[in-house]
Amino acid sequence: MYGHEEILKVFRNIINQNKISNAYLFVGEEGLGKRFLAEYFAMMVNCKGNDKPCFKCTSCVKMLKKSHPDVFIIEPEGDSIKVETVRYINAEINIKPYESFKKVFIIDRADKMTPAAQNAFLKTLEEPPLYGLFILISPQIEALLPTVVSRCNVVRFKRERKEVIKEYLIGEKGVSEEEAEVLAHLADGNFGEADKLVDENYKKLRSNVLSEIEKIFEKKGFEVLNEYSFFEENKEQIEEVLKIFLSYLRDVLVFKTTKDLKFIKNVDYIDSIEKLESKLTFKRLNNIINRIEQFNSQLKSNVNYQLAVENLLLDILGGQ
Repeated sequence: MYGHEEILKVFRNIINQNKISNAYLFVGEEGLGKRFLAEYFAMMVNCKGNDKPCFKCTSCVKMLKKSHPDVFIIEPEGDSIKVETVRYINAEINIKPYESFKKVFIIDRADKMTPAAQNAFLKTLEEPPLYGLFILISPQIEALLPTVVSRCNVVRFKRERKEVIKEYLIGEKGVSEEEAEVLAHLADGNFGEADKLVDENYKKLRSNVLSEIEKIFEKKGFEVLNEYSFFEENKEQIEEVLKIFLSYLRDVLVFKTTKDLKFIKNVDYIDSIEKLESKLTFKRLNNIINRIEQFNSQLKSNVNYQLAVENLLLDILGGQ
């Protein structure tokens, strides 16, 4: 277990005092370990050993094998959790657990429940059986109905310290201490980002994007349109491309504002960041960042991809 000390302390107090509520809402950005901790808490609740979780009893072993008959993982189908899924939960919760203290429903991305699904879920939340335990997981609390939130104990997840992410990368991903130092800085307290950064495909993508940024700013006038080919090749990953692009440019902006390298995330590209910072005005950097964010929003509507990219490239070079 890496980090989450405060949350684990809360879990232990709940178990030791036998004050398990019927519903919890785990809130925090993606990649902070909410799903992992939800399953861990479910394991603690139903553990038959003294030290919970013991990882040895039949309940813990079944949890580790993802085969526990009294623990249900609910996930979105497509882009939503529909009312039919909630009706299934409502029916299933009325059947007593087969072998456990609690029958647990972990609803991942609960924010994807449709309004009809959330309303259908309310009655079960209001009057759950004593053996029922619901753990809702959401990146943001605002996406859920206030009536749903009010019936849950909210557990907020925060970014971890850089040292925790570094330990995780060394201990779980086999990364060298030197590389873990850099990647932990880039991950910025997020386990999901750390996982991504050690993926070879992502490392290659990031390197290509950062090289592409340098190419774009070396172009003159309409020459920049030749760089459309890069965006065409990476069309399926364009959201990730833009995230990397924005992370780098925000570093340039932060360095221009503070002249302090300790605030830089992309620490392995400091020389390039310093070089680009000297070429761009504060106003132009702001305009470029805003334009990329605008382009990202455009992609969610039915726009002509090539035309949108070409306009973006021209605006990046032409912005004052």
